[in-house]
Amino acid sequence: MRPDMNPSSFDLVAPPEDRPMPTRWSEGSRRDGETILDIETAVTLNCVVGRIFDTAASWSELLKDLGRTGFVLQFDGPRLVLVNEHTGQGLCTCAALGHSFRTLLARLGKPSVLADSGRLVARPGR
Repeated sequence: MRPDMNPSSFDLVAPPEDRPMPTRWSEGSRRDGETILDIETAVTLNCVVGRIFDTAASWSELLKDLGRTGFVLQFDGPRLVLVNEHTGQGLCTCAALGHSFRTLLARLGKPSVLADSGRLVARPGR
């Protein structure tokens, strides 16, 4: 066996405590683009959240159901972004998933937004 191929040189490193394994969902950055996701991951994500967007009757319902799957919505400049709640990473714009802010606004009305963070919040009592 080659000396540089001995099993002790391949020690596995445990993931950081209390953090998910690094993936595009947890460590990537959307920067100024629409998405950080490859097409397969975007399709998988849309399988998880697409029906939530399609069936929501209000912003409160949309935010509650997205929260159950570990996501929140937040504005990044003029774009509405789907954010991984556990890591704070913006994964993609809602438009990249087929749900532009304009169409959501027309269907659900005006959302409530925290001024300091741009995060959408459910209206009290709704």
